[in-house]
Amino acid sequence: MPTPSLRPPDAFRRHLWPLLLRHRWSILAAVTLVGLHGVAITMQNVYPKWLFSEVLEPKDIDAPERWRRLAWLIAGYLAVSLLLRMAVWHTGYRLFTRARERIVFSLRSQFFRHVNHLCLRFHGQHHSGELFSYLFGTPLANVMQFFQQTSMLTPGAVVIIISTLTLFWQWDRPIAALLLCLCALSLWMMRHARRRVQKIQTDYQNAEGSVSGRVADLLRGNKTVKLHSMESQIMVDFEREAELIGRKSYERDVLSHIEWMKQETLTYGGYALLLAACAWRYLGGHIELGVVAACLAAYGGLNWPLQQIFTSVTLWGGCLASLERIGAVLDTASTTPDPVDGTAPVPGPGELRFENVAFRYEAGPPVVHQLNLVIPYGQRIAIVGPSGAGKSTLLQLLLRLYDPSAGTVSIAGTDIRRLSGRDLRRLFGVVPQDAFIFRTTLRDNLRLARADADDAALRLACERANAWEFIERLPEGLATPVGEGGSSLSGGQRQRIAIARAFLADPPYFVFDEATSALDTLSEKLIQEAIEKNLTGRTALFVAHRLSTVKNCDRILVMDAGVVVQDGTYDQLLAQPGLFRELVQGQQLRG
Repeated sequence: MPTPSLRPPDAFRRHLWPLLLRHRWSILAAVTLVGLHGVAITMQNVYPKWLFSEVLEPKDIDAPERWRRLAWLIAGYLAVSLLLRMAVWHTGYRLFTRARERIVFSLRSQFFRHVNHLCLRFHGQHHSGELFSYLFGTPLANVMQFFQQTSMLTPGAVVIIISTLTLFWQWDRPIAALLLCLCALSLWMMRHARRRVQKIQTDYQNAEGSVSGRVADLLRGNKTVKLHSMESQIMVDFEREAELIGRKSYERDVLSHIEWMKQETLTYGGYALLLAACAWRYLGGHIELGVVAACLAAYGGLNWPLQQIFTSVTLWGGCLASLERIGAVLDTASTTPDPVDGTAPVPGPGELRFENVAFRYEAGPPVVHQLNLVIPYGQRIAIVGPSGAGKSTLLQLLLRLYDPSAGTVSIAGTDIRRLSGRDLRRLFGVVPQDAFIFRTTLRDNLRLARADADDAALRLACERANAWEFIERLPEGLATPVGEGGSSLSGGQRQRIAIARAFLADPPYFVFDEATSALDTLSEKLIQEAIEKNLTGRTALFVAHRLSTVKNCDRILVMDAGVVVQDGTYDQLLAQPGLFRELVQGQQLRG
C-alpha cells in the first residue's frame, strides 16, 4: 500500500464526511426517529415502577379502579411498543438504509473512477485482487458497518442512557449516581478498547489485501496451471493463503471478543453493586419497591445501549483502519494528471514529435535516453529492436500512460500534457499483442470504442477487420457472449475484434504493439490484409518482430538501449551493416 498521506480522522473528513453531508437531511431524520425509539425503550424498561406504584401497592383504591389503571397501563405500554418503538424505528431504518446505499454507491464510484484514472505506475504496484477487496471486501464493509451501527443504534442508545439517568435522578439520587459511575467506567474502557481493535483490524486488512491478490492471480492463471500440470502445487499455494487468512480472522475475532468480555465483566460487577445499593436504599426506607423493580429492570435495559455504544467504538477502530487504506488510494496522485489550468483544444492530424525525451521506471535504470524523433503525418513506422530496447515504452509515452522524466512529446505542435487523457487517447486506435476482451457480448466489446455505434457500423468495422466472416457464423452473431478474457475466441479472432474496435473509433493515428507476433500464419495474413486496406492516409506505428510487417512500412526505427540507432527504409537498412541486419540474420526479425 502507498504510505498514507492523511491521518485517519482526516481521511474520514475528506472522503466520507462530504457524502454524509450530501444526504444529511435523510440521515438527520433517521437519527431523530431512532432517538424517539430510545425514549420508547426507556419507558418500557421503567414500566415495573408504574405497575408497582400505581396498580399493585396502593391500598386506598377499589378493585374496579385498580383494573382500570391496569388497562390504561397496558394500553400505554402497547402504544409505546407498537407505535413509538416499532413504527418510528422502522421509518427511520428505511430512511437511513436508502441513504446508506447511495453513500456506498458514491464511495465505490469515486474509488473506481480514481483508480481507473491513476497511471500505470500505480497499477504496476497494486494487483487487481487487492483493489477489488477495497470495493467489495472488508475495508468498505467496515466503514458501512460502523455507519450503520452509529446512525441506527447509537442515537437510541445514548437517549436511553440519558433518559434513564434523568428518571432515576428524580427518584433516588444515590442510585442514579451509581448508574452514572458505571456508565462512565464503561465508556472509559471502550475508549481503550477502540485503539486495540483498530490495530487488530489493520493487521487483518493488510493480510486480506495480500491474500486476495494472490488468490486472484492463481485463478487468472488457470490455463497456465493446466498446461504445466501444476494443480497440486497451486492447491498447496492456495491452502497456504487460505490458512493465513483463516489465522488472521481467528486472531481478529478472538482478540475482539476479549475486549467484549472485559465489558461484559463490568456489567456483571455493576449489577452486583446495584443489587446491594437497591437493598440498602429500600430497607432504609428511602425508595419504594416499585423503584427497586424499575432500577433492576432498567439496568438490564441499560446493558443493551452500553453494548451498542461499545460496538460502535470498536467498529470505529475498524472504520479508521479501513479509511486509512481507502484514503491512501484516493489521495494517491496520478503521475500523468490532466492539466489543472485547462486543457488545450484537441489538435488535428499532424506530426508526432519527441524532443529530448528521457524516461526511467521507478528505482530502475533509464529506459529511453535523450530521444529526438519526428514522424510526419501519414507515415507507417516500424519500431524494431532487441527485448528491452524501449520500443513499447516509446508507445506508452506517446499514449501518455507514463510521462517522460525529461523532454516533450507533442502531437501537431501540442504538448500532450496539455491534453486530457480522454482526448489524447481518443486520437489513437491501439491494438496490443494480447488484446483484452471483456466478459460480455461481442457487441458490447466492440462498442468500447464508440458507445453510440449501431449494428450497421459494427458490421462495417468487423468487415474491414476481416472479423465478420467468423461472427456471422455464430448462432447469436454480435449478441454472442464471450468468456472471461475472450476465452471462447481464438487468438486470431480476439485480435481481429481488437482491430475492429480500432477501426470503429476511426482515429487519425494507429498503434500496433506486436499485434500479430503470437498468431498463426492464416490469422496473421487476415490481419495484415485488414491493416493494409484501412490505414491509407493515417499515421501507423508498429512494434513488430515479423518481416512481413516491417517490409510494408515507409520507415523503420531501430532501437537499442533506449536510443534510435538506425532510421531508414527496409532496403536501406538491410544494405548497410548495423543492428537491423543483425536482427534479420539472427532471425529476431523473422518471416
